[in-house]
Amino acid sequence: MAMDEKFHIGECPICRQGRLLLFRNLESGDIYGHCEECEQGFLTPDELEERTGFLTLASDDDADWATEEQISRSVWANYKVWRVTS
Repeated sequence: MAMDEKFHIGECPICRQGRLLLFRNLESGDIYGHCEECEQGFLTPDELEERTGFLTLASDDDADWATEEQISRSVWANYKVWRVTS
C-alpha cells in the first residue's frame, strides 16, 4: 500500500456535506469515521446508522490516517470503503 492512500466511508449523515474519513486513534488503536466538514466522529457502523457519535474536536488524542490493513481488522471491515481522491 502506498503511504499516501487515504480512505473514507461515504457522506456524513449529520451535515451531508463532508466525507467520513477513516482515522486510527494512536492511543486506543480504534478506527473511526471523521467528518471533514462538521467534525463529527463515529466509532462504529452502528453509531453511524443511529447518527450518534462524538465531536472529534473534543478529543485530545492524536490520530493518523487508517491503513487498508488496519481497516480490514476493524469494525469497518465489512463496510463499503472508498479511496480518497483529490
